[in-house]
Amino acid sequence: MRALCTTLLMVLSLSLSVSAQNLDVTFHNSIDLYEGLDEGFYSESSFGVKNPVYSAFPVTEMIRHNRVDGLFIGYQEEKMDWNNSNFLGIENVDLHGLIGYSTALNEIQYSIGAEKSIGDYRKWMLIGGEFYNSTSTEDYWRSGIFENSVSSITAGFDFHDYYKADGYGFYTLLKPIRFFELGVAYNYDKFSSLEANSDFALFSSYSSFRPNPAIDSQFDQISQQSVNLGLTLNRKGIADFSPVSATVSVKAELAGISGFNNDFTYNSYQVETKSFLRLDSSTLFKWRVMAGSITGVAPDFKNFKLGGIGSMRALGYKSLTGNQMLLSNFEIEFGKSSSHERRWPDLSSTSISLFLDSGTSTINSKNYSASNPIENFDLSVSDLSHNIGIGLGLGMIRFEVAKPIAGAEGQSSFWIRFNPTF
Repeated sequence: MRALCTTLLMVLSLSLSVSAQNLDVTFHNSIDLYEGLDEGFYSESSFGVKNPVYSAFPVTEMIRHNRVDGLFIGYQEEKMDWNNSNFLGIENVDLHGLIGYSTALNEIQYSIGAEKSIGDYRKWMLIGGEFYNSTSTEDYWRSGIFENSVSSITAGFDFHDYYKADGYGFYTLLKPIRFFELGVAYNYDKFSSLEANSDFALFSSYSSFRPNPAIDSQFDQISQQSVNLGLTLNRKGIADFSPVSATVSVKAELAGISGFNNDFTYNSYQVETKSFLRLDSSTLFKWRVMAGSITGVAPDFKNFKLGGIGSMRALGYKSLTGNQMLLSNFEIEFGKSSSHERRWPDLSSTSISLFLDSGTSTINSKNYSASNPIENFDLSVSDLSHNIGIGLGLGMIRFEVAKPIAGAEGQSSFWIRFNPTF
């Protein structure tokens, strides 16, 4: 584990060093490698758009389909957009929210909020809040919501699990310098279990709708207060002329703070890094590492779960679960050379990829009474399970075949994706 961490830190140091030398280029001529159906949703971080604290609020879209909501149709204005809107003549105040109808739940869902950006020449602070009552999911990082809706309504494969979030929250984002963003949010939530209410699919003979799991084996409703922290480095990603680049995201959900009257007392910590290395004008190497640790006792739906789409492609869906997690995804992509002005490979038409997925998630009972998330983090390289595979990209459509080679049992799997895995 120490060797892996040392290697990771060396890669990050080199990547951020090179990226820092190209800051002016990065933020004026950044490259978006995220070709996919949900391209507009994701930042370079899989933790969610804009800042990790975004996921402290319901993660949803105004048009979607899943086995809990059925067809959901509504209207949405996004938050954390740093807009320059003027509400009622008040400068830089922007309203945001969601209003829509769930056909399977037969109910109206909503969120309503506002935010104020601060800064005369460069916006460096954003203050906002939101009230909400909506279906949400912890699985947005596995596959995009639009992508999941397509597979759900066409073939009956719904790869997310859902719960009801009813509450409110306040947040602040800070950008003291361009490549660094810090977020903090306070949330009060009532989380409730939801049942699968719809099994509709256009090709129902192939459908495989699963029961929607309860938020916990002992509770169908819980009340939680939490402080959520998020940090991103180099969120804009890759610069035209930098052969190496990286982005780093860290988030913490603190529900074990003294004074909170919570049903569950726990603190959850996660870190994600993405590194990009341009081997030549048509070849790209990508590496994602995610690690997490939970101290205290968290409800089931907050534990880490690996396996299946978006994580380890040849293992059973969420077959590895626990309060500690380590995931590594290596991928090398072969595309075509881009124009002279853009030295990074063009992967937007046809590309071939080779990948290695490695990871594990287990329960460490020592964490139930621990306060330091690193003290008992004893996952090692020998604990990891491994999958290998090959993919073919045709624009936003990707075909992937994965096979398990070591560790936990799995089976050869075929995927049709409308987003990259990471």
